[in-house]
Amino acid sequence: MRRLCQLVVTSAVIFLLSGCHSPSHPEAKRQAEQRWNEARAGVKLQLARQQYDGGLFDDVVRTVSESIALDSTRAQAYVLLCQANLELSKLASAEQAIEAARRCGLDSADLHYMRGVLLEQRNDHLAALAEYAQARAMNGDNVDYFVAHAECLVVLERHEEALTLLDENMHRFDDNGTVAVLAGRVAALLGDWSGAAKRLGQAAVILSDNPNVAEELGLLFVRADRCEEALALLRPLIETAGDSEAAAVRRGIATCSLTLGDPTSAKAVLIDYARLHPEDGPAQLLLAMAALETNDLLTAARAADLAEQIAPGRGDAALVRAAILWHRTHYAAAADALYVILEKEPTNVEAYCLLAEVLRAQNQYDAAKDCFERALRINPSCIVARHALVSLSETADSIVVSDRLPRSVTTTKDP
Repeated sequence: MRRLCQLVVTSAVIFLLSGCHSPSHPEAKRQAEQRWNEARAGVKLQLARQQYDGGLFDDVVRTVSESIALDSTRAQAYVLLCQANLELSKLASAEQAIEAARRCGLDSADLHYMRGVLLEQRNDHLAALAEYAQARAMNGDNVDYFVAHAECLVVLERHEEALTLLDENMHRFDDNGTVAVLAGRVAALLGDWSGAAKRLGQAAVILSDNPNVAEELGLLFVRADRCEEALALLRPLIETAGDSEAAAVRRGIATCSLTLGDPTSAKAVLIDYARLHPEDGPAQLLLAMAALETNDLLTAARAADLAEQIAPGRGDAALVRAAILWHRTHYAAAADALYVILEKEPTNVEAYCLLAEVLRAQNQYDAAKDCFERALRINPSCIVARHALVSLSETADSIVVSDRLPRSVTTTKDP
């Protein structure tokens, strides 16, 4: 009987103690409603993400706002609301979404990133840089935060710092060509064409099927004088292009073809395009050069005229015009044109070399020699001038020997 009483007492104590921790009916109801609202908020947030992916940004704003009303503790909901408003060009509403998250005491890498985006929209790049840095500190593996940080440095004209940052962290994102592409572009901004080509080459390996990367890399190879590599990348890009398409690619191919001594290919890639785009001055100039080297003087003259009309006073167009006059044996006019060029550009090596050829064609060998020597003083590595001087020296020697011979030489032998 005594044990039975102890058991009853013990059970009562346990019941009372457990009763102290059980919520009251109103509290239990409130907790149940909260859990239900959280679940509904999660469903609506997921729906809003799907709407965002589908480009239904007005629907996103409505759905994610309902999600926040049910559960205001999800940082990602405010981020999505901000993104949708940005897509709708509602900058003020986007800022209000981020500010609402701050008032709720929420903090996340995405919130800092979006705050940085908004600050950049306001042209406050220095403050945006700090937000991107904070986002990276909270999540260093997100490539978007990293790229935004580097791009902001570029906007602030801190190019060397941006390139160092990209190079030091490229291995962390070696499966994402975005970082290598950006590094290549920054190197190009610094005038390091070889370094830009090297970095974009890394991107091309990762993004081998991306024609935009292939084009950008190919054009950088053009500027870096890596013409064989440039042509390998650029030629496939115009195989399916129409005659009026791929302007930059065509100019790049023509430039490299001329550099490699293949003016026929340069002319072929431009002839139809230039006819359809008379306003493209650089293309007209390249066509004039290619036509000149293939002895198509009519095409060369027409293209040179267009190039000069588009950009009057350009020395390179005037130089082509002088070369055409030279080919047509209009030596005096060619010389006059070249003297005008050299008055404006006294260090133009090509003009000096062409003037020397014009003078040589008129048998003015001493004047021609002087022009070639001037070209060499300006550019000691000018192979054309160096070889021409050797040729002129041989010509001068033969003239001296000829002058020493009798005016009439008999070959009749004495009997």
